[in-house]
Amino acid sequence: MKTLVLKNVVDGSYSSIDGYSLYCTLKPFFINGDNAMVSLQDFSVMSSSFFNSSFGALIDEFGIDKFKGTLKFINLSGPQAKLIRKYLELHLM
Repeated sequence: MKTLVLKNVVDGSYSSIDGYSLYCTLKPFFINGDNAMVSLQDFSVMSSSFFNSSFGALIDEFGIDKFKGTLKFINLSGPQAKLIRKYLELHLM
């Protein structure tokens, strides 16, 4: 299982361009059936456009179950965990 430190993968977390860059980095894990740990250590607050064009696009393409089985979030703050949990819950509806 590979660990990806987000601050080393994308330049920011505010735009859909940054989100798409993350999507392109993570998509091979889904295609190849690999797992990844995504570290949010020292990573800034993420905008909804960043979420939608990265995690949301992966959920739309591969499904919520595959998403949850492929990615594990680590080194995240309480607010980051709450935001991710809320985002995932919205996709379960």
